[in-house]
Amino acid sequence: MAGAPRGLLVPIDESNWRSALAVRVAERQLEFVADHQPVALVILAKAYVQPGGRAWEPLAFVVDGRVVAVLALAHGEGVSEIVNLAVDIDHQGRGVGRAVLAAARSRARASGSGALELTAHPSNEAVQALYVHAGLRPTGEVRHGEPVWRATLDDASAEQ
Repeated sequence: MAGAPRGLLVPIDESNWRSALAVRVAERQLEFVADHQPVALVILAKAYVQPGGRAWEPLAFVVDGRVVAVLALAHGEGVSEIVNLAVDIDHQGRGVGRAVLAAARSRARASGSGALELTAHPSNEAVQALYVHAGLRPTGEVRHGEPVWRATLDDASAEQ
């Protein structure tokens, strides 16, 4: 793999919601992502309900005009959290996750956040390796049974 694909992180809206709903993960990955498919439906519901009193942004990652991943950014006091990140099964292993993390990091920084957080299922070793590569580190905290990972957004050297 030469590098992460170039893509764009955009809001899920009336122009792309059907494509976002088409993003699927393998059944064995559901416990790592959202417990339900389509993952974008979970993201859109959370954006409407706004759990935790945070501002939720439902987002799609688009490469060559096609939605290949979905996620939410939940913005709180100085911290943005990536929630329900799902890379379409047909696009996994191609650097999409790395590209999505870099785009989410930039978007969180632009929103005024000083840190980016997410959680990872303890048995999802592949995603933990991705997070380390992206400059995230475990905090020692646990949220909903999953370790919390964090990156400060003033460290541009961690973006790869």
